[in-house]
Amino acid sequence: MLYAVVLAVLVTAVQFAGVTASHAGQYATSKSPYWRVGDINKDLSTLCQKRLFNQVRRLNLHIGYLGKIGKGVTGVAQKFWNLNDPTNAGIPGLTYHFFNDGFSNCKVFTAGKAERRR
Repeated sequence: MLYAVVLAVLVTAVQFAGVTASHAGQYATSKSPYWRVGDINKDLSTLCQKRLFNQVRRLNLHIGYLGKIGKGVTGVAQKFWNLNDPTNAGIPGLTYHFFNDGFSNCKVFTAGKAERRR
């Protein structure tokens, strides 16, 4: 069930990017630059660089960007799926795309719609 939710959110998040399906583990490929996957979140990017907001398993599910500019790969995680989040910064409903996870220049992009907190 959770996997189906993750895939549904991902489809919504990257429809605009000319995405096509690919092999197992790779959700899709796109000719758009990697930074168009969502909105950059500087606070989460800083936590990622400090290894406080990262994928549990890097590139477990990922998108490859193959265009002339912005080539790269982003790994995918959500609040209750593949996310290391000891500071509880993640929000249910958002999909997190990690560029260079595990490195000092890690960038985190968010996509989707956050669930309302009660």
